[in-house]
Amino acid sequence: MPTWVVWALAVALANLAILVLIRGRWTRRSGWLALASLGGAVVGNLVAGRTGLELLVLGGFHVLAASMGAQLAMWILILLSAAAPSRRPRPMTGEPPQDADEADR
Repeated sequence: MPTWVVWALAVALANLAILVLIRGRWTRRSGWLALASLGGAVVGNLVAGRTGLELLVLGGFHVLAASMGAQLAMWILILLSAAAPSRRPRPMTGEPPQDADEADR
């Protein structure tokens, strides 16, 4: 297994743990957050390697950039999921739903 894969997994796991500690809860979205964290760590490392960002490099792996990428990917996922419509059922009132045409009459 290449060294960058091990580092990416370690950085992704550490950032996921930090995010869960900050938010204070482990939800059903945490699996998706783990994937976003891993993807962000890989992308952050690749972007830093291409741009020449040389902050906290360990063995050719750009740890700081990977960490920033992981956090950014997770927060984007959190914000997108908060903006998505919820799947909560409407409360039952006993009355049939009105159409827009009937409400105008």
